[in-house]
Amino acid sequence: MILESPRLEDKLTPLDLASIDFLLGDDSLNQEPVLVPGREPRIQMSDEKSKIPRLEHLNESRNIAISFHHFANHELMAIELFAYGVLKFPSAPKGAIRGFLRSLMDEQEHFKMYQSRMNHLGVGFGDKPLNKLFWKQIGKMQTLEKFVAVMSISFEGANLDYTRVYKKAFDFHGDIESAKIMEKIYIDEIKHVKRGLAIFKGLKPNNLSEWEYYISLLEYPFTPRRAKGYLYFPETRIKAGLGDDFARSLGEYEDIYTGRVNRASLEKVGL
Repeated sequence: MILESPRLEDKLTPLDLASIDFLLGDDSLNQEPVLVPGREPRIQMSDEKSKIPRLEHLNESRNIAISFHHFANHELMAIELFAYGVLKFPSAPKGAIRGFLRSLMDEQEHFKMYQSRMNHLGVGFGDKPLNKLFWKQIGKMQTLEKFVAVMSISFEGANLDYTRVYKKAFDFHGDIESAKIMEKIYIDEIKHVKRGLAIFKGLKPNNLSEWEYYISLLEYPFTPRRAKGYLYFPETRIKAGLGDDFARSLGEYEDIYTGRVNRASLEKVGL
């Protein structure tokens, strides 16, 4: 229902914790999931670009709301993609499926936090274009190991950096409520990366390092650059369970996307 239903309310319906073990034994999960999630017109994904406000402009309510709209879109895609993972990999270890479901439930709560804050500030979900950043990579996530490399280590890993940056920016502007939301999501994302990493490590060949195995799972033009924000906090990867060598290699990785961040924008909020 979460993946195929067009209704936002259905995608946000909490799973009963007691139902998780029941779901793990449900033969109806043995089906090929859709490659495009159901979305009612107001929340359809779009190729239209919507710029996120600069960090120094987060002292204005409208810009805070637009930023949270951007983040909420990412949470909705994560909700759908974890549902996809449950359907796509029914033979995965039960612990992996249980982890996907628990992360999905966390993402539902994250979406609701973002939605509540942006609604309070005058923006409704769907008022701005919704990009398809995560779903554009679905073709590169067709095995369990590639799914966790892209979703858990890359997208959720990058959010460890973004939650740090935006918490610091909101603190700089004195927006305590928004900063608390980012801190809560940061703590949860540590758990999410750990869950994906447990699967990743369980599948890693003994003759490859974590970094070598990770690189081998990515399909160009998707690169490790997607696994970090425009400021990188290596200690967060170590806290999530990645090794020092991986954290260092990711920090050193550069490609054509590096350098796009406006350094002056970071400096204006004390970063």
